[in-house]
Amino acid sequence: MDVPRYLTGALVAPLLLVAACGGDDTSIADPPISPGSPSSSPTTPQRESPEHFIRRWAEAEKTMENTGHVDEYLALSRGCLACRKLAIQIRGFYAAGGYVKWGGWQFISFKINSEDDRATTYAVRNRSLPTTYKESSDGPTKRLKGGVTTELLQVSRKGQTWNLSSKAELAS
Repeated sequence: MDVPRYLTGALVAPLLLVAACGGDDTSIADPPISPGSPSSSPTTPQRESPEHFIRRWAEAEKTMENTGHVDEYLALSRGCLACRKLAIQIRGFYAAGGYVKWGGWQFISFKINSEDDRATTYAVRNRSLPTTYKESSDGPTKRLKGGVTTELLQVSRKGQTWNLSSKAELAS
């Protein structure tokens, strides 16, 4: 059984779980990206594809969880309620002396789930690496083993770059 990666799924109210609905398969499976590899964080956002933006956003999520610094993540996630809830939770952990140690996602595929003239929703299949965290300095150490998940990530053009406006984990 796959273990949900999101701390929000494990610790806060569950996200709305949605069943995937077909769509054009634009899968671009790729090998796992090691942290710091050039393709994991494009340097020219105005020319990046939605898939590269999602990679950059996921790297910002990993950085946020591992440092407690939420500003960059929130700047890439305007209007995303689940993202805001996660950022508040992570900020709270660090404020209470806790921490999160997470290796991030290894992407398996990107598939357009739905699109309209305002946004495109991708079904992003990934392998989430294990997580260790403490909610406070005197709290117990907790672990999530990670596993393969599919996330629904909605992106839209925001000026010269992209914005992630919603995320939800698909039920396995």
